[in-house]
Amino acid sequence: MIDRRALVAEAALAPSVHNVQPARWRLVDDDGLALFEDVRCRLTVGDPRGNDAGISLGAAAEGMRIAAGRHGLALVPVGVPGDEAMLRGVAGWRLVAGGEGDPLAAAVEARRSWRGKFAAPSPEDRRAAAALAADDAAVLTDPATLKRLAKRYDAASYGFMRERGFRGELLSWMRLDRGHPRWATDGLNAEAMAMGSIEARGAALVLGPGFRLLDRIGLARPLLAEGAKIAGAAGLVVFHRPADEAPFDSGAAFYRLWLRIEAAGFGAAVLAALADDQEAAAAVVRAAGLGEDRRIVSAFRIGRRPIGEQPARARRPIDELLV
Repeated sequence: MIDRRALVAEAALAPSVHNVQPARWRLVDDDGLALFEDVRCRLTVGDPRGNDAGISLGAAAEGMRIAAGRHGLALVPVGVPGDEAMLRGVAGWRLVAGGEGDPLAAAVEARRSWRGKFAAPSPEDRRAAAALAADDAAVLTDPATLKRLAKRYDAASYGFMRERGFRGELLSWMRLDRGHPRWATDGLNAEAMAMGSIEARGAALVLGPGFRLLDRIGLARPLLAEGAKIAGAAGLVVFHRPADEAPFDSGAAFYRLWLRIEAAGFGAAVLAALADDQEAAAAVVRAAGLGEDRRIVSAFRIGRRPIGEQPARARRPIDELLV
């Protein structure tokens, strides 16, 4: 009998917004799995409609499918579990024999966000990035286009940062001190965000009590700007899906695209503001030449990570994932 706890642990390696990890799992009978959303992880300011939560849960479900396939198992849908206190039922499956290994499974363990700078891209890197283009992925590699969208990103991101509630919610999921009790468990720790200790202390000040003053004197925006990392990337991958697709279904495709990026030897960082801000999204649609029937779900800057050890992945222990 397969260890379903091991499958849950592998599924938990899937990405989630702010690394909140909303997926909760229940082992049902001898061969069943039920997926729930822990609604306490919902970003009530940054994701009021639950779009990002749905994408995160879809990615977790795809992670479970990949994990099951690694062991020759397939997922057969069954009834959606009912809602419970602080838990929203999402999906249910039975594990049956006959699953096939997924070629992207080899990239699962290595995949993680890279928020630092990438190595300077070579022409070969840009060609390799362009080769990632697919039916739901447009890849922009022209340096002038990247610089233009980098400015759009900084403007959009700063627009969100100026909202006090947004900053407070973001800070609640940031672990800026290694002594934080959940440094290695969830959220965004300083190491994962490529921050040294001085930068982390500065982020706490800029996003916290110092923001209003720094905003007033024009220093907050340049301190928070990340556009240079986009301009220096090998490419910008625009993830787009049918306009009427459910976020849960988009989430599965989102995870698979990120695994494709990893398998191609690139690191990636999500640029959510390019999808969440209407003006920025419109600019990306024009740059990528997308039709009205497509919706920008997210975007990545991608590039070659510098040689060296990668930051450890923060993940909840299995006992927090099982309900």
